[in-house]
Amino acid sequence: MTHAHPEGFHPTRRLVLAIAANTAFLLCEVVFGILAGSLALLGDAGHNFSDSFALVLSLIAVRVMARPATQRKTFGYHRMGILVAFINSLLIVLICFFLFYGAVRRFIAPVDVRGGVVILVAGLGFLVNGSTALLLRRGSSDLNLRSAFLHLLTDALVSLGVVVSGTVVLITGWTYADPLVTMVIGLLILVSAFQIMRESVHILMESVPRSMSYADIVTDITALPGVTGVHDLHIWEIGSRQYSLSAHIVVGDARLSGYQLLLRDVKQILLDRYKVVHATLELETEPCPPGEECHFEQT
Repeated sequence: MTHAHPEGFHPTRRLVLAIAANTAFLLCEVVFGILAGSLALLGDAGHNFSDSFALVLSLIAVRVMARPATQRKTFGYHRMGILVAFINSLLIVLICFFLFYGAVRRFIAPVDVRGGVVILVAGLGFLVNGSTALLLRRGSSDLNLRSAFLHLLTDALVSLGVVVSGTVVLITGWTYADPLVTMVIGLLILVSAFQIMRESVHILMESVPRSMSYADIVTDITALPGVTGVHDLHIWEIGSRQYSLSAHIVVGDARLSGYQLLLRDVKQILLDRYKVVHATLELETEPCPPGEECHFEQT
């Protein structure tokens, strides 16, 4: 199975560009942070280092996922992207709580507005991180790339918040603008991070994909001529949008040629309606075994 991306979208190339841009800006923050004597810029450089690390993880996952299946990894390496998405979303949650902690401290003890150099660098950060985030936006259907996109979007929004709040403070003198904007941005990012984390856990637990209905699949299979029941039905997602299914299908007596046609029809329905690319089906003529949950043709 191959992992599909939008036509003309090359995730490896775009992740490399994002890493290069993020690292260059990180070095820029270190230099200007030292020149301006700004701990805030040096601290944000450390934050950007964690983002570069997350992007490297995403790049490794993309490369590993392209490996073919082996005798030990019979489904291939598609789960690597899901694992990285979970790790990256967890890092984003931790970053958000760090932002909340810093915002609360500034509510309690407001600090002087950051200098013009800091606001200028933050504006540059918004342009760099925003541009690199757009590089990965088309691949956001992939959970791994979506987590990388969210990391870059987090940085872009935080930098924009520094520019907006810093400008408000310079014009009005209202020092609470900085922590207030930070908390609003943090809450927005936290919602997206939890969504990615929840989806990655859902896949790792081999739950029925959210885009599918177990009952609808049973109905479609039992509606085919010759099918009298379905049991031991399992549906899971190997990686983002990579679906597999296994089931025991109870059928009436028929010739072998009739069974082959039935298997072809079931697999075609699963592919066309549910995008199941790997289906393992077993035909049985006996009733459902004791203790199994069975689904029979509606009469």
